[in-house]
Amino acid sequence: MIPEYGNKKFQCPHCNTVASQEWFTANNASSTATGIFHHLYLDYRPSIGDYAQTQIVGFLKEIDDGFKNNFYKFVPRGFSIATCSSCEEFTLWVNKVIVYPKKTTLPPPNDDLNEDIRALYIEASSILIDSPKGATALLRLALQKLLEQVGKSGKNINDDIKALVAEGMSPKIQQALDLLRVIGNNAVHPGQINLEDNTEIAQKLFGILNFIAEELITKPKELEELYADLIPTETQGHIKQRDGT
Repeated sequence: MIPEYGNKKFQCPHCNTVASQEWFTANNASSTATGIFHHLYLDYRPSIGDYAQTQIVGFLKEIDDGFKNNFYKFVPRGFSIATCSSCEEFTLWVNKVIVYPKKTTLPPPNDDLNEDIRALYIEASSILIDSPKGATALLRLALQKLLEQVGKSGKNINDDIKALVAEGMSPKIQQALDLLRVIGNNAVHPGQINLEDNTEIAQKLFGILNFIAEELITKPKELEELYADLIPTETQGHIKQRDGT
């Protein structure tokens, strides 16, 4: 649940927890400030003998009137803060755009991806909030390099997917590949999918790239390692003879 302006709950970029958010804006600034004064008074009152405290009551009345009606003027328009209920850290927003911290909560790239692909993934994640379109374009490039890693040309994504389908690739993996290919093409060339301000779509593509890597690289690698560890060498030889390999 990526941070979005005004949402009462999102995944905090500090603690990575999906938690409630308390918003402070120009619109609620006066109520928030006067609420703090009232709470301070309630905390202080039990420690004194006279509960009436005429002077304090008068001060709070003045706070509720003149101060409350004018305090909003001291908060810049477009300035907002959301405080996380889990870690109590805050996110800073200007004109409904998060400016601090500039990061999102995304899973790390698959460890079995080549180093240059992981670098592209990390670079894409660093610009996701500012440029969903740019992040998507980088993921498309990462996909090209991933196809090259699994033995294809890496020059034409569509042709590489066609070759994998001919080799018996799962339809689910084909859908994932085409999803990233088509949306990635829209990031590079004008298309029907608007990625200018669609962080949610771009964010999902990171998971898709990792899914593709898991299916095309990690699982075959794990199977090969298990086969080599558990099947005796002599038996492996007999199997090769049986299959003519």
